[in-house]
Amino acid sequence: MAEAEETAANRGSIDRLIRRISDAHGIDLALYRQPYLERRLAARMRVLGLTSYRRYGDLLEGDPAEYARLIDTLTINVTEFFRDSTVWDSIRRTVVPDLVTRKRDSRNRSIRVWSAGCATGEEPYSVAMLLLDILGDDAAHFATSVLATDIDPNALAKAKAGVFDKAKYKGVTADYRLRFTRAHGNAHFEVADEVRDVIRFRKMSLFDDIPVRVIDLVLCRNVFIYFDRQQQARVLENFNRAMTPGGYLVLGRSEKLSDAASTWLEPVDGNGRIYRKRERT
Repeated sequence: MAEAEETAANRGSIDRLIRRISDAHGIDLALYRQPYLERRLAARMRVLGLTSYRRYGDLLEGDPAEYARLIDTLTINVTEFFRDSTVWDSIRRTVVPDLVTRKRDSRNRSIRVWSAGCATGEEPYSVAMLLLDILGDDAAHFATSVLATDIDPNALAKAKAGVFDKAKYKGVTADYRLRFTRAHGNAHFEVADEVRDVIRFRKMSLFDDIPVRVIDLVLCRNVFIYFDRQQQARVLENFNRAMTPGGYLVLGRSEKLSDAASTWLEPVDGNGRIYRKRERT
């Protein structure tokens, strides 16, 4: 009985901590398995010499650096092409075809994508390949561009080089490998010029007064987990100003949109965290 009561109390404590983190930062920790969460939280608490979830929650509220360390502990920092295939399937089946159809109907042949927080470039290269594939022979008749931004100059330098370890190849289909990449030595591959030509890399903070406009699709995946709610609201407002009516926003699957953002965004794929900007806001 005592052991059961201790387990229940422990579960209640960790649930309260999860709610505190969710309210403050909008990250949905419920997506993680409970034993995994307990192990990761325990690891951070041992380092800090803390023995209760309540005290750790108090520390998180006053120490942004510790929150960043916790996120790094919880998340597997994997960057690869077409990461999370179910999200990319939704982008392929729903988002890009809708954009292309509306552009054709309006005779506006410009498609502008923003990879916000592009890291080492796997995401912008992935979406560029997808656009070129769906447009096919019509790609020459569209002004297609992908703006890829990050605050880390070292990551941007690697992204611009366009050379990747073959371990990052697994999400790229055989067809895309043949069409959009080429071998670079024995252990690496290089993105083809056709894909590179679509992308512009730029050092930029998402908190700046961003001089970016007329964006049809924003990809900002696994970035909001590092921001508190106030910071997220500031970035979302920048996205609102940048996006066209009917444009799309894609967040990371563990990232929750604030209630305030629902005034101008509507869900398209709740599981994939894909949203569409309302035509009138």
